[in-house]
Amino acid sequence: MLSKHVFHPVKASGLSPAQLRKIIPCKLFIKEKTDPDGVFDKLKGRLVAGGHRQDKTLYEDLSSPTADQSSVMTIAAIAACEHRSVATCDIGGAYLNAPMDPTGIIVYMRIDRTLSAILAKLDPKYEAFLDEKGTCIVQLDKALYGCIESAALWYAQLSTFLTTELDFVANTHDPCVFNMNNKEGKQLTIVLHVDDMLLTCEHKSTIEDVLAAIEARYPETTVSFGPKVNFLGMSMDFEVKGECEVTMNGMVDDVIDKAEVDGKATTPAASTLFEVDESKLPVECGGHLGQEWFHSFVAKILYLAKRVKPECLTTVAFLATRVNKADEDDIGKLKRLIRYLRASRGRGLRLRPGARGVNVRAYIDAAYGVHVDGKSHSGAAMMVGDNALVHVKSGKQSIVTKSSTESELVATSDNMNTAFHVRNFIIAQGHHTQPVDLLQDNLSCIALMERGRSNSMRTRHIQIRYFWIKERLDDGEARVTHMSTNLMGPANVLTKPLQGNQFIVERQALTNWDAE
Repeated sequence: MLSKHVFHPVKASGLSPAQLRKIIPCKLFIKEKTDPDGVFDKLKGRLVAGGHRQDKTLYEDLSSPTADQSSVMTIAAIAACEHRSVATCDIGGAYLNAPMDPTGIIVYMRIDRTLSAILAKLDPKYEAFLDEKGTCIVQLDKALYGCIESAALWYAQLSTFLTTELDFVANTHDPCVFNMNNKEGKQLTIVLHVDDMLLTCEHKSTIEDVLAAIEARYPETTVSFGPKVNFLGMSMDFEVKGECEVTMNGMVDDVIDKAEVDGKATTPAASTLFEVDESKLPVECGGHLGQEWFHSFVAKILYLAKRVKPECLTTVAFLATRVNKADEDDIGKLKRLIRYLRASRGRGLRLRPGARGVNVRAYIDAAYGVHVDGKSHSGAAMMVGDNALVHVKSGKQSIVTKSSTESELVATSDNMNTAFHVRNFIIAQGHHTQPVDLLQDNLSCIALMERGRSNSMRTRHIQIRYFWIKERLDDGEARVTHMSTNLMGPANVLTKPLQGNQFIVERQALTNWDAE
């Protein structure tokens, strides 16, 4: 804090009553940090300002982007496809490099007695600013963690540095993905997530040059080169040419250990997953196996499922609808899911674009009327190339449909936006790609999409908004392909709780982990 000139002390006597009322508090947080494999990395401390006490109405724009998960996985797939070198870097104390000046708003903060005493020992000038309680007031000069403007200020500074000093250009479909070409015309890509970066390029020397420039600007930068790197809690292994293995074994082990649930299960859920007995009362709020326990572990597994455990997404998507009313049956379903995590420990995703390059395939499916309220369940898996899963979604549809055809059409309409986004993102990366290959096993749904209208009384009620895909088909942005149900595994496993060999086969189709 002192070396970066994050703040300077001020006298309370020099502040107006209005300024005194707006002084915000702060807290010091300390936690153990581990790598994706669960190995202890460091003990991390962070002084956090009480930004909840700031007046948001004083600021025009507080938004700050972070890289979309589909962008992270797509860049990893492209790196695997093009046999790129990879590296990561973490800028230490990132926010503390961004001045508060651009906002024009002065923020005062009170530092507690213990930390003020430490400050006074490190810098004797603070002794004159200690009050009768041993605390001191400071004016923030840099974007301290916790302030509502800090994230936006940091992104603005770093993105400006990358674009103006290093000649990077942001992807128009994700402002946290930056690209530049070296003298040989080879692309270097940076994926930015706050203070963490993933860098990929066919020439390792180009990555080294860019990292040297970043380290010169931000000295407290930690750098790691591949083929195995850690990024956003994920372990990405590019050792095998043409593929990337993604795992989060450390977090899986942490969930298993802290949940204190014994045993193993061969599938994430029983066939009765969607069944609900409304006569049962919710379990108590606190304690082990209570509402808080349920909510906490559903959230943790949802995080895992969206990244490296997509076969769990159907189960956890349903459990997420029960977090405020979980009964004993729901507790049992979560315990089974945790047992599955133990049984499948070590599994993850294998991104292998293969001969298809970076073309986008969208597996979209629906299970008709499987929920107790009559609603259907959608599943969507977006692949790049042969088998590189970059986006996955599973969830109950928001409306009641009157046929399996309509449920398939709703699922397609709700998920094709993401497929087009991934395709547009890849094009903005400078790649030539084919139209999105929409894979469907329902011939009636395909006919409706291709016609853009209904010619039957049974489907005439379907709203026009579900036919917007026809325009994309006509414009050549997508093409629809009929695929037999037994080959729709990547999406089908996201629509219902499968069992036995069917689950194993479709899990492999989704994750590519079992493929030789």
